[in-house]
Amino acid sequence: MSKAQEQEAYRRITAMTDPLEIARELTEQIRIQSMTEPIPRGFPVATYYDGDLNWESHYLKSDYFLALFYRETLTEHPDPYTEPGLKHCQAWIFKYDRHHAKLGIEARNAEIGDRSFSQIAHRLATD
Repeated sequence: MSKAQEQEAYRRITAMTDPLEIARELTEQIRIQSMTEPIPRGFPVATYYDGDLNWESHYLKSDYFLALFYRETLTEHPDPYTEPGLKHCQAWIFKYDRHHAKLGIEARNAEIGDRSFSQIAHRLATD
């Protein structure tokens, strides 16, 4: 991703307040990046920090992405691929729908639980 693209994305993110909105923006960044260069699976690719708040986006596999939102004071080393690593985190798995050209939420840890979420994330990152 070019420096100008990174700066534009950062400018848009700093204007946002909703964690889901920020998660979608970071996910869209790595979706576009994954089309032009190889990205390692299962590791944070795009990150954003705002004081104590942290957001990460992970590339899982083609068209699947994970976004993680957490406070550093509550969670030092979050791991979205394990149940204990998701404690005090909000996490989403997005799938890009090529037919409709948009990101949709496949799973959210707050809805299905940390254990189920981490199992899905781990499977997508390693299959």
